[in-house]
Amino acid sequence: MRKIVISGLTALVALAVAGGNALPTTAATAATLAPRHKGTTVAAVIISGKISCGTENSCLAIAENLSKSGDQTQVVVAWNGTAWRRVAVPTPKPTVALINLAAVSCKSVTSCVVVGAYVPLTGAKRPYAFTWNGKSLTPTAAPPVPKDSGSASLTGVSCVTATSCIAIGVSQGGAGPLMVETWNGAKWTLQTARIPGSPRFTYPGAISCHFVTFCVVAGESYASIGGAPTMLLARWDGKVFTAMKPAVPAGAARVTLNDISCPSAIMCAVAAFSTNFFGTSAFGFTEMWNGKSWTADKMSAPGGAAQSFLYGVSCRANGTCVAVGSAGPSTAAKPTALSYNGKKWTAQKVPAPDAGKSSYLFGVNCLRANECEAIGEIVAAATATPLGGQWTGGTWRLVAA
Repeated sequence: MRKIVISGLTALVALAVAGGNALPTTAATAATLAPRHKGTTVAAVIISGKISCGTENSCLAIAENLSKSGDQTQVVVAWNGTAWRRVAVPTPKPTVALINLAAVSCKSVTSCVVVGAYVPLTGAKRPYAFTWNGKSLTPTAAPPVPKDSGSASLTGVSCVTATSCIAIGVSQGGAGPLMVETWNGAKWTLQTARIPGSPRFTYPGAISCHFVTFCVVAGESYASIGGAPTMLLARWDGKVFTAMKPAVPAGAARVTLNDISCPSAIMCAVAAFSTNFFGTSAFGFTEMWNGKSWTADKMSAPGGAAQSFLYGVSCRANGTCVAVGSAGPSTAAKPTALSYNGKKWTAQKVPAPDAGKSSYLFGVNCLRANECEAIGEIVAAATATPLGGQWTGGTWRLVAA
């Protein structure tokens, strides 16, 4: 097993390097600014932040096992309403150097699709996908890739029904056309497209579809390797991409768009954060789509913390949303959450970690307006363990997983 020491948020960057991906190094810089256990070798089950629920008692989230020596293996964790358990990820043949799963989308207890990529011991990185039957993961037929694609990977997925999903991906290390893969319950069908006016390197980190003809992707674009990232928002109509103009919050510098939720064609929410180049300050913010334009709202950090981050967001068709993240330095980070009532965001009260521990919420899925499941982690000394969160509309309950 290839030895690496990374957080869940930088796993895709490590995968890019292993697979010969030309993803700009600024992607790694932005990701590592998150106040996790950076610079620390830990024994951990590290949560990537991607979570999806078929019901309130059935959720999947993407995670990694990381040993103190740096051995990394990909896992999925499943929620049954009471506890989280680890689910093994089948390894493709021949043996691979690295597997990285990027996203998951569930429509029922027995219907989820998980996507990502793997790096073979020889050859280029290839997309990898699974279905979930409520108990285990089964690899799908290999998603097709563009001719002469070089490295290729899937970075996001959104299912409209159990047999209709759209996955987004990159080819040629982000320099080639974007891959749009359509899943019909039996096989993947490939389309390729470019976003008009986007810089040379494009990285769509998340996708949310209300219909198969209305999806929005969120991520970053780069004019050159090592260049500064620009926000990427684009609409997919089933045939072509249309670039969308994001709102830029005051004081934004190096921006990372982490997650997107579109419960309708006239409402989308994005969870994001902005950092300065040195990572000494950061603020979380949301991008909101009203069917015509985007607006940005800064997150007010609890207690005036110098750093705040938003990682995950989930919205309902009634116009309500919940976003989750963290605030504070890595040595004393606290989980945070915001609720949206259709007009404004309001901070929710989230239990603070015990002394000597830091806690984070990285992903959230709300099946009902007052019922959300979240996933994150607790970091203490040289260990990191999953953290589950439940929102009931009035309070958050955190449970070590």
